[in-house]
Amino acid sequence: MNAILGTRIRFLRESKGLTQEQIAEKMNCTRQKYARLERGLTDISYSSITRIAEILEIKTEDITSAVNNIEQKEHLFRKNGDQIEGDKFEFINQMIDTFYAHRRLYNKVRQVEVNE
Repeated sequence: MNAILGTRIRFLRESKGLTQEQIAEKMNCTRQKYARLERGLTDISYSSITRIAEILEIKTEDITSAVNNIEQKEHLFRKNGDQIEGDKFEFINQMIDTFYAHRRLYNKVRQVEVNE
């Protein structure tokens, strides 16, 4: 999950034309620590995700959502015995990975709330 979030953060940061140094400075951390977040080498807290979203002037969901195309144009199931064109296995695996990523993120946020 950390790698998925890190890749997404990197993409969004680069699309805004910002450097790792600029983000790290606004987060009050070193560039190396921020770079480890982008590479998925360290766990990223929900508060860090929220802070990065604020810096990038985007919604938190823009980072946590692994599915960019919300509008699904084709069905993933068979209707009336129709044949499925192509292999949907990869897409379904990505959806399962997204579910577990969101679940882990939820549990981390909940754990922080319990500890406070």
